[in-house]
Amino acid sequence: MKFNTSKKIWAHIDCDSFFAECEILKNPKIKDDFVIVGDEIVLACNYKTKSFGIKTGTPIWQAREILKNKGVYLSSDHDFYSLVSSKLMSYLEEKTLEVLPFSIDEAFCDITGLCKLYGIDLETYIKNLQNDILKNIGIPVSIGVSTTKIKAKIFSKLNKPFGFFIDLSCSSELYKTLELKIVPFIGKSMQEKLKYKCSNVYDFVFLGYWYLKNNIGKNATDLWLELSGVNAFFIKKNNFSKSISRGRSFNKNITNDSDFLLKELISNFNFLFEELILKNYETKRVSIFFRDKEKQTFIFHYTLPCFTIDRRVLLEIIKYMFKIYFNDNVLYRSTGIVFSNLKDRSFHQTNIFENNFSKTTTKKEIYTIINDINLKYDNHKIAFGMDLLGKNFISKLGIRK
Repeated sequence: MKFNTSKKIWAHIDCDSFFAECEILKNPKIKDDFVIVGDEIVLACNYKTKSFGIKTGTPIWQAREILKNKGVYLSSDHDFYSLVSSKLMSYLEEKTLEVLPFSIDEAFCDITGLCKLYGIDLETYIKNLQNDILKNIGIPVSIGVSTTKIKAKIFSKLNKPFGFFIDLSCSSELYKTLELKIVPFIGKSMQEKLKYKCSNVYDFVFLGYWYLKNNIGKNATDLWLELSGVNAFFIKKNNFSKSISRGRSFNKNITNDSDFLLKELISNFNFLFEELILKNYETKRVSIFFRDKEKQTFIFHYTLPCFTIDRRVLLEIIKYMFKIYFNDNVLYRSTGIVFSNLKDRSFHQTNIFENNFSKTTTKKEIYTIINDINLKYDNHKIAFGMDLLGKNFISKLGIRK
């Protein structure tokens, strides 16, 4: 079978410690501190903090212990992160031929022919782009460049932070130095199937298309094509979803350990919430699902009184549902989360049952009108619906105000 080798040049732009760098952008005074974002677990931290072995998913208490209570600990500000992300994507739209956002802090950019247009070599172009992003957006990025998206994504990891790596070939010598786990979308299940066949990316490519097709499946063959220089990874742009989900299988680690299962569920939530922010969605329905040892799936739903993107509320709902529906007599093989009944935040209609208005004149006007009416006709004649629901709703979820 013949495949058409890619003539494109893709740059994978990957922000370095995005949430932490956004916080530093807000407050440059903390640049030289240990910066940790997260309330219960670390969602992000700067590279100074990472050098102590702290990473995403580390419990905050453990991070404090490792750092001996030094550092700056901050709650996440996803509205601000979304704003910075939008600014970055808009900037990339101006500077490159096509931008395909992949998450809140990364994007694939088509830069085919731009070096020739500007009369500079590829390395100079990438250095200039990297420095321009830092100057204009305020966020350091690492960049991988190659002929396919997957290769570019792999290469952006090689010289972090604030580095770049360019390779337009399918170098066998390079592939021999790269562990298989660096390839995106090769999960634990695929690694398990390949552990006696592959120790690095070169081994994976050497297996060949037909072996992977017959023994693993389409995901593996698409990766093989990308690593072989053929464009096979496509991203849908501006496609509104009815729901988004994230799940994870534990493979052989079937368990009823509640702490482990809740940690996995929260990990799924963190990835899914990023997608919610990136796609500019709000949700009104939260679902969690469990898959047991016999591969039977149990799914549970919670419908909110209004659309929200409040991370604290969504996380507490998930914890509340887990507490109610977890059965310690059952062995589970996977968990996951679904956000459904989605709405595009770009077309937001103000609603008195919401307490998280955007900071606009409309918000001030509504507060002023409600205040004027209450002053004229006695206090608390009108209140926000969420305030009325709050006492029962929030206490039911165990959320502390």
